[in-house]
Amino acid sequence: MIKAVIFDLDDTLYGYEALDREARERVRALVCGELRIAAEAYDRAYAYGRSETKRQLGDVAASHNRLLYCQKTLEYLGVNPMPLSLRMYEAYWGTFLEKMKLFEGVREFMDCMREHGILMMICTDLTAHIQHRKIEALGIAQDIKYLVTSEEAGKEKPAPEMFALCLNKLGVAPEEICYIGDSQTKDVEGAKAAGMQALRFYPKKPSTKQYKAFAEMISGRKQ
Repeated sequence: MIKAVIFDLDDTLYGYEALDREARERVRALVCGELRIAAEAYDRAYAYGRSETKRQLGDVAASHNRLLYCQKTLEYLGVNPMPLSLRMYEAYWGTFLEKMKLFEGVREFMDCMREHGILMMICTDLTAHIQHRKIEALGIAQDIKYLVTSEEAGKEKPAPEMFALCLNKLGVAPEEICYIGDSQTKDVEGAKAAGMQALRFYPKKPSTKQYKAFAEMISGRKQ
């Protein structure tokens, strides 16, 4: 019997790619307008800022920090990063958070889980601050009992530390947990290695059908 569901967040509860693309375009337009540079010059600088951040920090949550990407982008361009990097960061996340929407079927799935007394939590890479803001923007803060981020765990999925922290917070046996995520390696294999059941979500397939099927499997009855 399933007593808890753990979700990945990005590309499992909402679509990440289109939002990321729109938000990055807004930041590009901001910087190119402020500094009067070509988009190609900005793109080279941003690619450097992102790759250099990841090279320096390795496989940790801070390697995803867009404020660091922005700072290093401006440093590459030979510009004082202080006045503009925070504006870039806020333009990115302002666009992103404003446009976020749950995948179709997620709201109904969560309502079903609550009906059946099944706990819900999120286990996600990235920093705690921005993942908390995403959860608020999606309107699911009251549904989610616990959150584990890679910043808190000190490791990224599929590291066992992430899943061990989930188990510690839930206080539920691993075989009584179903993990739902879009990555076969990070989510499905990581959860199974921790003794959990796991279901893979495919963001490019119809989400309503997938979440309806998940609800039927987990609740043990047809919806």
